[in-house]
Amino acid sequence: MSGRKTSRLVHDLSHPILRWGYIFVIPGALSYFLFTFYPTIRAMIQSLHLIRGVKNPWVFQGFANYLEIFKEEIFWIALRNTFAYVAMTVPLGTFLSLIVAVLLVSIKRFRGFLRALYFIPSVAGVVAMAIVFSWMYEPYSGMLNLVLSNLGLPQFNWLRDKNMALACIAAMTIWRTLGYNVVIFLAGLLAIPAEYYESAHIDGANPLHRFFRITVPLVAPSMWFIIIHNTILNLQAFQEIFVMTAGGPGYATITVGFRVYQYAFLYLSFGKASAMVLILLAIILLITILQFRLFEERTRVSF
Repeated sequence: MSGRKTSRLVHDLSHPILRWGYIFVIPGALSYFLFTFYPTIRAMIQSLHLIRGVKNPWVFQGFANYLEIFKEEIFWIALRNTFAYVAMTVPLGTFLSLIVAVLLVSIKRFRGFLRALYFIPSVAGVVAMAIVFSWMYEPYSGMLNLVLSNLGLPQFNWLRDKNMALACIAAMTIWRTLGYNVVIFLAGLLAIPAEYYESAHIDGANPLHRFFRITVPLVAPSMWFIIIHNTILNLQAFQEIFVMTAGGPGYATITVGFRVYQYAFLYLSFGKASAMVLILLAIILLITILQFRLFEERTRVSF
């Protein structure tokens, strides 16, 4: 009987409950259309045109923007730096977050305070943290070189060294995202029944065996989420690059996201910037699909 009432309600568009449902859906639908669907379609159209400045007419030229991008050496440098940045931040950041979360679970006192303490950098924001770390990396007045100087150790140029700059930015990103990752890991760790660890302890398993045989397999879904989420975010790296190095020294820290900014707002080549955005979108989509297939299979096997 209730099923018939539900079916009648679904088809009765004049019913007040259904009307209010559509009303509440409208803001979300408008937001998606205005800020996601429309910009995506416009970027696709712009990528096929030569656009110089805001007021100049659009000149259709097909896939010429894409071909020019693939022929540029700077694009391949930016792509290589982007992949290197992801390779430095995602694996190390995930591992450190898991270790910190495991340590927090084992702590009985002040767990809430420590969890909030680790989460503070995530609340501070990218620009704020980038400014703080830029000051710390200053070669003459920065905190890191002052500490090294007082210890009698050699000092470094940090962000001004092309061999260290990208790694320095990656260190900031790992620190900034640590708290968020720890919270996700804590949710997964606290959901693991204590009986598993007690049984393993009775069977003679040491802490290392319990970590790799119980903790890692059961927290795998949280780990896969963090890896995929951070990979998507870090492939779009721009703000930290813009604030800390502006792509320098040379092209040592230039990324695809920063190259899009250069085309759009420095060279006013909006067509080429749109083409590069779509190339980055295709790369992110491809990597995400591969990660989903790999991690879904691994998670299924681990259980």
